[in-house]
Amino acid sequence: MIDAAYFARARELIAESMGAFAPELVLSLLVIVLLMHDLFTRGARPERAAAIAAIGLAASGMLLWFQSSDPQTSGQLNGSQEIFGWLADDGTHKGMLAIDAFAKFFKGFVLLGTLVTIPMCLVHPAFADRRMGEFYALLVAATLGMFLMASATNLLMVYMGIEFASMASYLAVAFVKRDRKGSEAGLKYVVYGSVASGVMIYGLSLLYGMTGSLHISDLADANVTGAQGSALAVASVLAFSGFAYKMAAFPMHFWCPDVYEGSPVPFTAYLSVTSKAAGFAVFIRFMMGFGDGDLHVGAGEDAYTVTFGWHGLVAGAAVLSMTVGNMAALWQTNLKRMLAYSSIAHAGYLLMGVAAFSPEGGPDQYAPVLFYFVAYFFMNLGAFFVVTLVAARTGREDLTSYRGLITRAPALCVCLIFCLVSLLGLPPTIGFIGKLELFKLVIDRGLVWLAVVAGINTAISAYYYFKIIKAMCLDAAEDEAPVSVHPSSMVLVGLLSIPVLIFGILPEQLYEFTRQFGLF
Repeated sequence: MIDAAYFARARELIAESMGAFAPELVLSLLVIVLLMHDLFTRGARPERAAAIAAIGLAASGMLLWFQSSDPQTSGQLNGSQEIFGWLADDGTHKGMLAIDAFAKFFKGFVLLGTLVTIPMCLVHPAFADRRMGEFYALLVAATLGMFLMASATNLLMVYMGIEFASMASYLAVAFVKRDRKGSEAGLKYVVYGSVASGVMIYGLSLLYGMTGSLHISDLADANVTGAQGSALAVASVLAFSGFAYKMAAFPMHFWCPDVYEGSPVPFTAYLSVTSKAAGFAVFIRFMMGFGDGDLHVGAGEDAYTVTFGWHGLVAGAAVLSMTVGNMAALWQTNLKRMLAYSSIAHAGYLLMGVAAFSPEGGPDQYAPVLFYFVAYFFMNLGAFFVVTLVAARTGREDLTSYRGLITRAPALCVCLIFCLVSLLGLPPTIGFIGKLELFKLVIDRGLVWLAVVAGINTAISAYYYFKIIKAMCLDAAEDEAPVSVHPSSMVLVGLLSIPVLIFGILPEQLYEFTRQFGLF
């Protein structure tokens, strides 16, 4: 029965929701400001647009930072609330978005990735002397969509967050006009994304029809009939296709190489890190909503339980992602395509860790995956920033343009070597520690075969990573001209590559930091 107390509680929840939603509100306002900047300013002002975007993102980050501690838990990041939901009959509140430590980690991750992308845009030749407010608006809009993905606890919000981030990304990929590769990449991105979106929404609609709820936490408590048991498993597989598309994982990885090659290098770096992280955030929350994966079929004395193999599905996708990504990368000569296939392989390594999750594992089980995300942030963005700088000076992205880089740009070459060795997973880099922790997690869960497959794939990946290093250090340069970069760009490359070694040698504090952000 609806009474005055109900409306009072509803108003209180709305007020709390608006306060908790402040970082997203700032991003929404920033999109409008950036669009207005291009409409009401004369001439190209790329530096000003970049400054506005950076200030707005920093403001959102500050609000997120102040939101990160719950005073009732002595500063620990385990406070949780749900916002923009409804009051259930039992007086509980089920929201559309979760404000918890897990979401805050991925929101901060996406914000930092966006902030690093902005200086990459400033040195990219295709973005020089042109209006960039619209591009930065698309970048911020994609970030906003990823914020929603990281927090989504409702199937409708899951879909809306993925679509919001995807649509902004489609436009950003094809932003440079009269660029045939960019236009082709944008079109392919739309086609693949539309197929994945259609498959996913069909699966989500089946889940809603059979469980009667849109809230992720209700999936584990669903009671279905015997005829619906297999259909529920099929619906979950269809939904996984949409998540795999955002994670660039098998079997929805086909868009990745063409889109990465055709899009501007800074946005390729953005997609490779932030989009993947948001995809994993929403998928992990969705998968853990199933609990132990048991489906309760029937009722009364005739009831029985069917175990749906989420862990087997994720482990299979991990194996195929690692293998397909690494095998395809062996033959690539374009560095963006090579790193695209490397990104698919790393999605497999991360899925390997996700396959080891269990409801009884506690919040500490998330630390290896979150730690690997931090490692991937530094080593992948560092590698892409070097690719951006070399492409800006040489106008090429193929492997031959890196021949003799050790003599043409020694500092850039050394930084890129650090990042590539870390992507491979050799000591003493953060990539080695990250893979080691993932291996320990899956072995502790009894998935030794999965760790063996990952080890074999790591050995395979050594070929194409060292192929780049060989070209830079041993091959003669086609052009002996030095590759000079602005000191500020070199500083940012150093800030991305030096932690690859520091956290590889001293990983303890960073690992302890990531332990705070698991799902409770």
